[in-house]
Amino acid sequence: MTRFQRAALAAGSALLCITWLAGCATTTADPPAQRVSIDGRTYIVSQLTAGTWTATARDATQLPSTPQGRAALLQAIEKTSGCKVTDADYSRSGLQFDAQVDCDNQLKN
Repeated sequence: MTRFQRAALAAGSALLCITWLAGCATTTADPPAQRVSIDGRTYIVSQLTAGTWTATARDATQLPSTPQGRAALLQAIEKTSGCKVTDADYSRSGLQFDAQVDCDNQLKN
């Protein structure tokens, strides 16, 4: 193989790798998060899977763990997803609230 052929092969391989990486970068986007205000607090709510949603505080602080705070988080997820929360719990040392939702029984808002 000549020096010219090796250079052309290397350039072609580099172009192929760049194209492949660009394709990967455009296909792994996360679903958009939505800001939801409940009782004067703003939460960032996003969908993780078809049946799982998560809420975090806008300022990345610990979420309220009082019954009223938990009710506000449930309301934020139900309002954003349009689905009924069936199970929920705190994660990431109280920085995130994860909820399973049932979208077969759509909420009547």
